Amino acid sequence: MKCVILAAIAAAAAALLPAAVVAGQCGSQTCPKDAPCCVRGFCNANAMYCMDINCEPQNSFSPQSCWGTPHCAESSVDFGGHRAFANIADYHGDPAAAAFVSQFEPSNARIIGDEMQLELVKQPDGKGFGATVINTRAFQYGTVTTVMRSGCVGAGVVSSFIIRSDKVGDEIDFEFVGADPATVQSNYYWHNQLDYTKMIKSPPLTDTTKNFHTYQIQWTPDQIVWLVDGAAFRTVKRSETWDSASGTFRYPDSEAYISYSIWDGGAGAKGTSDWAGGATRWEQGPFIAAVKSVDISCFYKGNETSYTPPGGSASNDKASQSDEEKSQSSSSADASSGSDDSMSSDGGGSDTDSEPGEASADDELSEVVDASGAALSRAAHSALGAALLAILAN
Repeated sequence: MKCVILAAIAAAAAALLPAAVVAGQCGSQTCPKDAPCCVRGFCNANAMYCMDINCEPQNSFSPQSCWGTPHCAESSVDFGGHRAFANIADYHGDPAAAAFVSQFEPSNARIIGDEMQLELVKQPDGKGFGATVINTRAFQYGTVTTVMRSGCVGAGVVSSFIIRSDKVGDEIDFEFVGADPATVQSNYYWHNQLDYTKMIKSPPLTDTTKNFHTYQIQWTPDQIVWLVDGAAFRTVKRSETWDSASGTFRYPDSEAYISYSIWDGGAGAKGTSDWAGGATRWEQGPFIAAVKSVDISCFYKGNETSYTPPGGSASNDKASQSDEEKSQSSSSADASSGSDDSMSSDGGGSDTDSEPGEASADDELSEVVDASGAALSRAAHSALGAALLAILAN
């Protein structure tokens, strides 16, 4: 299904992009020097094209056009501090300048007071346009702890806190839906093989749209543990993911990126919309997710000694951290023990019913931006977003 959606996205982008807006196209030919980075047929010079998460070296101006991968560094990000967040146009490849970058343009993510806020905004066609922000460092095993509040105050809205590799398709997530503000859902995927039947809900929580809770993912080569407010409610062991037919452990193990998002599940296909609580009821808004902080503890301590930003000089990890990061201690990477949970059939539905996107539809929305959004004017991008939602709805 994902390949079908991407093909439709490319067609929609080609139809919508005026020549003056597109910096260049790639595929049969490489990108030009002034727009050197290629992503799914389009060329540009900004972060969403040149970051390693998206950039295609073989189709870019040169393999070196794609920015390198800044690997995990112990950090504590306070979103009330500086160097925590940047918009696409303001990020130039140095993780010391911003811990997180918006993946959408126009951006519905912003810093307000001591929070990073992500808003779902109603478009003229009645559908929502949300926000996704992504960590500027890759992450492979470790502990991520975040303090956040869901934006799902009404039916149809989905918020998420995710560790995902777009290139490989591995994912570990927390997702919130407007249909159930009293719990958070957990799931994981391997190589884009989406199985929503593995979703398991947390125990009841105080309203996740009104209260900040602490959500934690402990990810090691051997197991994944999901915790809320310090209490583990789910453990998945790698040994339990063995698939004898393929001779493979279907366990997320690829280097990935931490991200947050909010999106319009109510505008999706029936399985997605039902899971999210039905059509989005805009009168119940505003729909704003808020993140106060995130602590990142790397499993492989000291796995990066230096990183050279594009056009810059090498600096060590300490120099790459913000003032807030230097002053705070890192979170522990010790995995909590927990009993294995049985599979749940609540919420996610069957593969066929939830095929159009379900718990990972935010990734599909992000893919539109990856492919063309950063190269578009505000009007053209809104049109492309609407086109994607129409694709998902059908």
